[in-house]
Amino acid sequence: MKHTTKTLLAVLSACLALTLSCGILAACGDGDDAGGKGTRYSIQAPDASDVFTVTGLPDGAYEGDTVTFGVTLTHPEESILEKVELYGSSIKYRELTADANGKYTFTMPAEPVRLSVSADYYPDNETDNFLSWDTENSKTVEIWQPHFDGDNYYESDDAVLTANVTKKPSGVGYDGLIGYSARMISLDEDVIPAEALGDEPEPVSTTTPVNMTVGLEIHIDRTKIRAGTAKLILIVDNEHKFGDEAVLACTVTVTEPEPLTQVELWAQTVTFDVSAIKDDENTQKISFVFVDLDYQDTMYLRPSYMFDWEDCTVTDGKVTIELPYAVGHRYQVTFHYYMSTQPAYPDVSLVGSPANVTFASDNILTFQADGCSIELKLS
Repeated sequence: MKHTTKTLLAVLSACLALTLSCGILAACGDGDDAGGKGTRYSIQAPDASDVFTVTGLPDGAYEGDTVTFGVTLTHPEESILEKVELYGSSIKYRELTADANGKYTFTMPAEPVRLSVSADYYPDNETDNFLSWDTENSKTVEIWQPHFDGDNYYESDDAVLTANVTKKPSGVGYDGLIGYSARMISLDEDVIPAEALGDEPEPVSTTTPVNMTVGLEIHIDRTKIRAGTAKLILIVDNEHKFGDEAVLACTVTVTEPEPLTQVELWAQTVTFDVSAIKDDENTQKISFVFVDLDYQDTMYLRPSYMFDWEDCTVTDGKVTIELPYAVGHRYQVTFHYYMSTQPAYPDVSLVGSPANVTFASDNILTFQADGCSIELKLS
């Protein structure tokens, strides 16, 4: 009887030890202290969004763990990923930056954290709130190219997109903006970089009935763009009411220009006899102009030449000009002057009958050979 009791106690002791051992293993594997790492803290993902997707983010991690995840834009060519932040009660807001592979990484703190993603989607639109794109806007822009040696680029060569105020903004009694801020964003700076858009859109203003902006012009410097497509976004904040803004977006296509036709040039000499007017006390400014009547915009060629008298040398009452002359083209010769008392317009006449030169009616000049010379008399 004693032997049986000892045996039974031994078996019960072994079973109890096995049961306790199993209980301890279960706590290590499934509880907060699994694997000896300590407490596993939760990671709250952002709410579901149509603009972006978060991938690879676990629902929790242990202090010191490296957490890696990705953020994918649903419409990458039409969206901006503004900010990715991690928040915890101790760490507060910590902005995360993607690595070269587009992945985000953080070290898990000893507290629950929440991930937030700020992203905006900008589909093309024609109107928003108080602002609309002008119906005459061209969404195709050609890269600028010089048309001749020394051709300069001017603001008038810019491509322009116009947005009009088509509705009364909040707090304003007219279809216009009195106080506002505006900015332009390019979503593809390889095609249209920020520097091509300038500092800010230019206002189109009116002074009736009050001084206000009735539209905005977005200038695109065509020397700073490259072929492709780019989404441009105009954001205008009506400063008369907090949170009242208009956002317009459009896709602009940038194209390469067609190569210009090279034109053979001759060097010609034209002499003006100005002795009849040179010493006129009323003479203030004189210039000689040659307009190419056969010029076409597809040519790598100057459409006209102007020579100021003040830049020329007058010898024995004559001014000599070296004219780059397009082979086979007709040039109309005109004489421009500014005088305090206007005399009769001086006639331009041909001196002599030079070979290989024609000076027809309406002052149309034609050379038929390279290196020809001609003398014209002003009287």
